[in-house]
Amino acid sequence: MKPPLRPRLAPARYVTGPGAAAEPERPRAAWSAREKRALLAALRAQAALGLPDLQPRPLRERLPRRSEAEILSFLCRLRGRAAREAVRTQYRHCLEQQRQRRAQVPAPIEVWLELAETLAEGLEEATAAAFSQVLTVAATEPLSLLHSVPPHPAGTTAAPDQGGSAPGDPAAPPAPQPHAPGAFTVDFQRVYEYLARLCRGGKGPVLPPGESAVVLALLGSLPQELGVLDRAALHSHLRGAYGALTAPRHPQTDSPAPGMAPGVPPAPGTPATGWRGVGLCPLNLFLVPLRLLARAEPSG
Repeated sequence: MKPPLRPRLAPARYVTGPGAAAEPERPRAAWSAREKRALLAALRAQAALGLPDLQPRPLRERLPRRSEAEILSFLCRLRGRAAREAVRTQYRHCLEQQRQRRAQVPAPIEVWLELAETLAEGLEEATAAAFSQVLTVAATEPLSLLHSVPPHPAGTTAAPDQGGSAPGDPAAPPAPQPHAPGAFTVDFQRVYEYLARLCRGGKGPVLPPGESAVVLALLGSLPQELGVLDRAALHSHLRGAYGALTAPRHPQTDSPAPGMAPGVPPAPGTPATGWRGVGLCPLNLFLVPLRLLARAEPSG
């Protein structure tokens, strides 16, 4: 049998006229070392002039055998290669940092911070809001106002028709003392409001010199205050809390750890995780008794 008839078309190289195919692009010759040095010198010359954009025409003058399209295409390839190398180098640097962090023994404070984040289950915002509310209430406490310099009155006097207290009566609120201009002043209400805003994650207002000195004194006294605690009892409690919180638990059968309040019972078949599973409060994740945060009595 004869094969089916197929139309015969003339090769594209023989086609002439408007429909003729474009001449295939010749393969680009490799860049020689001499051309690369000439291109580098031209780029440095343009950089010295401080031109905002790349000018291909001066580059073309240094490279007569190359067209502007070839020069721009070669520069585009170089930029892509440099970007890939930079990303690869940064990635290797990040991996090396991660290996170093895994190899290093974490500091105790890092261990406790990681444990607190695990137990809080993303309740950092609620905890910060609670501390902010506590500090906001402390800003209006009469004792804080009385310790200010000069002290603020702790209340208002009774109405005239109900009979007020005499100026010398000890039950009457102290009147604000006269204050000389330029003297040292401390308003503890501003200090508590400043700390409350910081707990919220915002930026606190600019404090005057007196209140700034109080905040710096509080920060500087932390190491000294930690040194006067009952460290033996606090150390024993924290070791017990860490062992109880990191031990394997089965929420359906295990009972709460000693000294810990019972948590919300989980639903059948649902494992309890975080602070709900062990019955902790986000405001005091490690259930440190307040007596352990008081100064230890002097021995002898």
